[in-house]
Amino acid sequence: MEGGRNVDRTVSRFIRYAECASESHNEKAFCEYMEQELAGMGIPFERQELGNEVVTDGWNILARIPGRSGKTPFLFVFHLDTAAPSNQVEVCVEGGCIRSKGSSVLGADGKLAIAVVMEAVERLMQEGEINRPIELLFTVCQELGLHGAKYADYSRIESEEAIVIDHYVTGEVLTRTPARLYMNVELIGRAAHVIRNEEPGVNALLTAVEIIHQIPVGRLNDNLSINVFDLVSLSPSNAVPKYARFDVEIRCFGNDIKQEIRDRIRRKAEETAERMGCKCNIREEEDVPETDFSENTDMLERLASIYSRSGLSMITARSFGVLDATCTNQLGIRTVPIGFNIYHSHSAREYVVIEDVKKMLELVENIIRYF
Repeated sequence: MEGGRNVDRTVSRFIRYAECASESHNEKAFCEYMEQELAGMGIPFERQELGNEVVTDGWNILARIPGRSGKTPFLFVFHLDTAAPSNQVEVCVEGGCIRSKGSSVLGADGKLAIAVVMEAVERLMQEGEINRPIELLFTVCQELGLHGAKYADYSRIESEEAIVIDHYVTGEVLTRTPARLYMNVELIGRAAHVIRNEEPGVNALLTAVEIIHQIPVGRLNDNLSINVFDLVSLSPSNAVPKYARFDVEIRCFGNDIKQEIRDRIRRKAEETAERMGCKCNIREEEDVPETDFSENTDMLERLASIYSRSGLSMITARSFGVLDATCTNQLGIRTVPIGFNIYHSHSAREYVVIEDVKKMLELVENIIRYF
């Protein structure tokens, strides 16, 4: 019966979180809400204000939960922001599932992990069952490029190990995430009035479309995903567009694959632009490196034992997701990302099955007790 009450409280907590506005860039309301939660539970915390590198009205939060004397702390990392649209979420519970009404994203990506961990922490604090001290880092603007995690003040963190719950399958533990590369392609043609045959223009928009037509998009194989976005070309209706630009996101595993696809896109863009008479400028930025979490062998072994204790088979997996875990692992805080069941994440169809929450809560309580 106690387990059922715990699940009910976790669901209620998650619904409260989900209905608090928190789109990326606009996390202030949820930052304030979480500070109230932490204060109400007697957990000390500090704000980490961010500089101009991060466009947000919110801030990171670092909280600390005491554990047993002589034990080293470990870190949970969460992101406070949710994918848009999620500033006016109205939650409904039907058929054993938690959903959002209308066209809003539920926000389980981010908030479900926070709700489950906060519920587990509250109960185990009351029962004196916190083992190792726990640090909780809540970040902003994760969905837009891990900005909160990139600019967090890690000098304030003592932990040398971290767990990040930011994957969509309970039981799966991620051992690898991809590199992410952006390419910005800019085309400069020649403007002209559309009726001037004696001095025709060079259509930059047409050139951009011709290049995009040659770029494969979607999940191309197990190692490569490409997305083309933000095609822009502003022009009067009676003029040949002089300027156009678009962006390409590449997520991939393997340096050879990354180099091959970036070279291929660059070559196609430059050759097509030359053929159509446009100047072509290409800028590249790799903002997230490929990350191998399998090197944290002892952590994975301890987690496997905890999953077994929780009645789960721990399955190692790869994901095309880009996670705060990359930032902590890069900085020497050895990290393992794990998953909770979330269906149709980042869409208005997103939902959580209440029956799954019981297993999530049991897993987190065992992590806090035994990790």
